[in-house]
Amino acid sequence: MDIRQAIAAIETELDVKIRLHRIPREIMEKNRTEVPPFFEVALLEAEPVIRKAAKGKSVDIKLKNFLPSLTEVPSKELEALQERAMTSGFDFIDFWAVDFDWVPGKPFNHHWQDYRTRKDRSLKTVSDAEFTYDAPGRYTACVKVVDVFGCDTSITVEIEI
Repeated sequence: MDIRQAIAAIETELDVKIRLHRIPREIMEKNRTEVPPFFEVALLEAEPVIRKAAKGKSVDIKLKNFLPSLTEVPSKELEALQERAMTSGFDFIDFWAVDFDWVPGKPFNHHWQDYRTRKDRSLKTVSDAEFTYDAPGRYTACVKVVDVFGCDTSITVEIEI
C-alpha cells in the first residue's frame, strides 16, 4: 500500500528516478502479437493538518496530490485525459475516506469521508473531522481514494501528536 513512500525513500537514498508501471493482464495472452500499453500506477499524496483543540490537538488530512492511473481509459480518450490528469488530478476523485487510527491487518474504519454526487460535483481536499486522539504519540492514518474509473488507491500518513 505504501509503495510510493518506499520508492521515494529509495530514490532519495540512491539519487535515482524510479517509475512504477502496472503490468496489464493482456500480456499473458498467448496469441498476442503486439505489446499492450503499460500504465503508471496512481499517485496519491496526503499530509496531516494538526490544530489546537479544546482537549489537546485535533487532526485532519489534506490531499496534496493525486494523479490517477489511466489503465481503464479507452485509447481514443487517453491523450486528452492524460493532459487533464496532470493539471487537475483532484477532478478525477469520486470518493475519499480517512481511517485516523488505522492498524495493519484490521478493517478500514471510515472515520470521515467525502464524495461527489450528480447534483454536487464539489469535493473537499481537506477533511473536517477534527479527529482527536486520547493520548500523545505516533499514529497512522489510512487514506483511500476511489477515482472516476473505479480504481482504489490507498496510502498511510504518519501522525505525531
